[in-house]
Amino acid sequence: MRTVGIIAEYNPFHRGHAHHLAEAKARTGADAAVAVMSGFFTQRGDAAILPPRVRAEAALRCGADAVFLLPALWSVRDAEHFALAGVSLLDRLGCDAISFGVERDDLPMLQSAASILEDEPEAFREELRGALDKGLPHPQAVAEAADVMIPGAAAVLREPNNTLAVCYLRALRRLNSAMTPVPVPRLGGYRQTRLDPEHPSATSVRLALWEGREDEAMTALPDAAAALFSDALSEGRVQPRDALDLPLRARLLTMTPEEWEALPGCSEGIQDRLRKAARRAAPREAILALAGTRRYTHARLDRMLTHALLGVTQADCEAAPLPPAACLLGLNGNAAPVLRRAQENGLPVIGKAADWKPWQDAPWARIEERAADLWAVGCGKPAGMLFTGKVIR
Repeated sequence: MRTVGIIAEYNPFHRGHAHHLAEAKARTGADAAVAVMSGFFTQRGDAAILPPRVRAEAALRCGADAVFLLPALWSVRDAEHFALAGVSLLDRLGCDAISFGVERDDLPMLQSAASILEDEPEAFREELRGALDKGLPHPQAVAEAADVMIPGAAAVLREPNNTLAVCYLRALRRLNSAMTPVPVPRLGGYRQTRLDPEHPSATSVRLALWEGREDEAMTALPDAAAALFSDALSEGRVQPRDALDLPLRARLLTMTPEEWEALPGCSEGIQDRLRKAARRAAPREAILALAGTRRYTHARLDRMLTHALLGVTQADCEAAPLPPAACLLGLNGNAAPVLRRAQENGLPVIGKAADWKPWQDAPWARIEERAADLWAVGCGKPAGMLFTGKVIR
């Protein structure tokens, strides 16, 4: 059986995601699509709008054949490490190809950029140092340095899906993976806030929901996904926009200097700016606005706040650079060979609650339990969500 892997957030699952699944299968000739999906918190640090199992079931009803969780230790990371963790899981799950959305369908250009960023020749490093010395944020400095080496690369690397695509290609090189990369052009803009029912962005769907335009939000979802979303709304399993702002501020105000310094990526005194901002403002966005600098992007600070909330440290990241197990959220009958390949590759699969027992003392598993419980706090639901759900079949 031929399988194609996808790394996603499905936050929430909309028509564009269904299109990508269909195109990924068609372009690769795959019999099954395997998704590795962010769990309770997303790559930028936000709490997901729906719990993982609801989003996984939506994907399974709309074209996916198996969905695995990407735990918070790896889902709330910069693009490079987010991609590396997801690719490693897909590779050990035995996928033959990996498909990803792009703004520009130019695989040779993306591969050239990935080669430069992964190998970092001396000429590139010199250009990067010069760009950073000008005070540019790291992503912009990388784009400018790459553009000197590969004319046109800056325009490619300024687009979010292209940036992730380059990171997936870098991960394939770093892991020596044989998966075939298959880009699929994105329909509609990643950042667009106006909801286009046919070519929506997840941002626009979330905004519509938070602004009380529930009927409009549903028009952007496939019927099967809309039915699940509607049920989650009626049951109170949808994360309010600012629900975790107060727990976050309480955490920031009570952290010790040692806890601040232990955060991933903490340097140049940024912890002092965040701490001072937390004393002056309560909403998360206000804290970010006060603490932001040209060097520290909004997304980077956003992840730092979530790391603080979840108690993630740099030591945790270094202790587990890649996921040691695959957390199964759901599958259909077509995906049984995927589990066999995982077993053949020595990848443990966590399904039922008892499967978590061997990992109960692992920092990444404790972080995931905290992520689930904090997500439940935001919705006013009982703790223990990580262990109470069943594998969707």
